[in-house]
Amino acid sequence: MVSQTLQKTNSVLFFCFLIIVGLYFGAPFLIPLTFAVFLSTLILPFSNFLESKMRLGRIASSFISTLLLFIGVSLIFFFLFRQVSIFLSNLLEPKDDIISFINLLQERISNATGISLAEQKELFKDNITGVLQRIQNFVSSILTKFTGGLLTFILVLIYVFLILLNRTKFVKFLMKYVKVEKREETRQILTATKKVAYRYLWGRIQVMILLGIMYAITFFAYDLKYATLLIIFGVIITIIPYLGPFLSGLLPILFMLIFGGSPLEIISFAIIVIIIQLIESYVLEPVIIGSEIQQSPLFVIIAIVLGGLIWGLAGLILFVPLFAILKIIFDHTQQLKPVGFLIGYQRPGSGEDFYEKIKKRFRK
Repeated sequence: MVSQTLQKTNSVLFFCFLIIVGLYFGAPFLIPLTFAVFLSTLILPFSNFLESKMRLGRIASSFISTLLLFIGVSLIFFFLFRQVSIFLSNLLEPKDDIISFINLLQERISNATGISLAEQKELFKDNITGVLQRIQNFVSSILTKFTGGLLTFILVLIYVFLILLNRTKFVKFLMKYVKVEKREETRQILTATKKVAYRYLWGRIQVMILLGIMYAITFFAYDLKYATLLIIFGVIITIIPYLGPFLSGLLPILFMLIFGGSPLEIISFAIIVIIIQLIESYVLEPVIIGSEIQQSPLFVIIAIVLGGLIWGLAGLILFVPLFAILKIIFDHTQQLKPVGFLIGYQRPGSGEDFYEKIKKRFRK
């Protein structure tokens, strides 16, 4: 009996190990596909609207939905890169001050070490080749990553279009491997996973929009420098749980310390940003995203760490909703219900009733 239990445990551990290895080595293929699946669930209601209300065909509705997704994502990154370029150009704008500082630094080095300005120039010439080589390698790396990211984005859009186009076929294909008595339960699981993915992404977008509005009011009220850049970056980075909101709140406070005014303004600004973060984490997310897809904070952190180790930045974004989908599957599988209960999170006491009341008010 003990040997059979150990054998089953070893089989489960070995299967989990194979999944992790497959996710790691299959990342170049799986990451774009996973992004495409989640984005497809996000724009699926719009595609269904075009087919049912506008009487468009499957090809036209899929193409228009994918085009809308392309325009939305492109606009976001256009404004982000635009603000980054403005920020970098402003950093390099005071050339005269930089040159004066370098000359002053050279004079102080000469006085302290006895190395003349001519000798410093010779040393600079000897090192300039290596510096230029490092700069060239850095620029090449950025261009390579940008090109790779652009190609991946195009691949994701192609996947999205094809998934929307063949979505009915995929369901029929899956049902062919399911017993007749299990098909209704399988449809329920598919509906629940699709609902979770949609609610997570659409709810996350709504939270990001509201967070951006609160940031905009606060940053422009305090006349924070580079406010637009910080708003766009702060809103986008919050898609990564815990780490994203922390950076989203920390950077504006640092910019206020560097470019801000009096100590009273800095302290009041920091307090308001912290309050906004608390509203985002403890009010907006539970109400808008929904308590039924909330996960245990422990397993959210596990998902983030595991995703970062296996898929890098993409894993930080994707593994939390993937764990939410796994929870749905576990909840509908008799042998795995305890695991689903462990991953899930239910607020203790009366807090759950409070959130349910707020959600009902929002729905009205």
